[in-house]
Amino acid sequence: MESSMKKAVVERRSRLLYLSMRRREKIRKAIMDKRMEIQRHIRHRMYILNKMKRLAHTFQPPPSSPSRPSSPSRPSPMRHYSPAEPKSDWWERVVTKEFHPQDWLTTFHLTKDTFDQLCDQLRPEVKDPTCHVSLEKRVAMVILRLATNLDYLSIGDLLGTSSTTVIKCVRDVCNIIVTVLKPLFIHQPSEQELEEIAAAFNTQWGFPHCVGVIDSLHISVKSQSQTSDGWNSKGWPSTVVQGVVNGHGHFWDIRVGFSGSTDDATILQGSELWMLAREGGLSPKPPHKLMGQPLGFVLLGDAAFPLQTWLLKCYPESPQLTPQQRAFNTQLSHARTPIEGTFRRLKARWQCLKRNNSNAALIPVMTQACCILHNMCEMNNDPFMEKWLEESSQSLSQPCDLAPACLDDSNGEAVRSLLCDYLHQLPESQKQGSTHTAPPDLVDSRPVTLSECAEAVNILTTLD
Repeated sequence: MESSMKKAVVERRSRLLYLSMRRREKIRKAIMDKRMEIQRHIRHRMYILNKMKRLAHTFQPPPSSPSRPSSPSRPSPMRHYSPAEPKSDWWERVVTKEFHPQDWLTTFHLTKDTFDQLCDQLRPEVKDPTCHVSLEKRVAMVILRLATNLDYLSIGDLLGTSSTTVIKCVRDVCNIIVTVLKPLFIHQPSEQELEEIAAAFNTQWGFPHCVGVIDSLHISVKSQSQTSDGWNSKGWPSTVVQGVVNGHGHFWDIRVGFSGSTDDATILQGSELWMLAREGGLSPKPPHKLMGQPLGFVLLGDAAFPLQTWLLKCYPESPQLTPQQRAFNTQLSHARTPIEGTFRRLKARWQCLKRNNSNAALIPVMTQACCILHNMCEMNNDPFMEKWLEESSQSLSQPCDLAPACLDDSNGEAVRSLLCDYLHQLPESQKQGSTHTAPPDLVDSRPVTLSECAEAVNILTTLD
């Protein structure tokens, strides 16, 4: 009787905590709505002012400058063209005839072999009699947009077409990439594949029975509405992609298109992965045993996700934690390295995910295409340039949500305790993974500099 009363008190306390969090969230949204209304008036006035400046500049005669003789030189991959030059010359002559492998990697962020493979796989589906642009040029438009975040007008100038054609090609080809290539590169693993993923993950990261790491990434977008639904808890407009990766950093499940105010637990609970895992889809038949206890496969998440029998997270930080539990937290945090490195590489190779100003309906399709192309490049061992990480490092800080305790499954604690006991009795040489050392781009240990803080402030000011 006393235990049931204690349980009821704990549940009631968790419920009250959850309600208070929701109340604070509503107050925060109301404040943000008012703030956005003020910003809308400011942006409108700035738009009128800039428009008047552009009109005034239009009627000014261009300054005269003496002509200079041109000197022959090898064209750079992204050199600018004067109006007298044919706009399509860059693709027909420079790219197809003069590009070296390093030029392909620098300009398109993938190799020529991967580009050709992508064209070959899309060729049967890219059929538009009204479009007179070649398949290769259409794919190049999409890759330039995804990899460099170059605006549509500049891409059209480079490839000799209008910005309207570029927008149409990006929309159509991204949809075809998702339709044709997603079943090939991002899909629910079979039982045999889950076995292989778990074995590789244990070897690389020293965590048994794990088939993936789950997390969410907020992508900065322009504000699409006058409400706060699209704004995350850090105070900037975003859209959310939630993904699961294996030990190699390859996605095998993604969900996209959620507004920035949507928390990680809500996205997961509305997914097919949640239904599959709840019905035992992540458990081998029969389940394997660990220390004599049957145990299915698990995913690793952070504090934003609810504890389940198939989804584990660290013990909440508390002075009452035992050394064994603290060691478990360290091991689980180390095992989450693949998803952190994957999101860094994803944003670095596909720079449209750093700040996407496209139409709201197109962003989810572009995000899926980026995840698919990420897997393709990683599986093809396309080189990764460190300077891409530097270009994408000036990003806004990601929101850190906390899942309420009332969403946790009480049976999940038994699974976490079992793995905690198992890892405790392992030799030290096996606790951090026996054969894997994380590459530098997967581990970001450098401190935040003052210049990075200033850049973040400048970005927030621009958004305001």
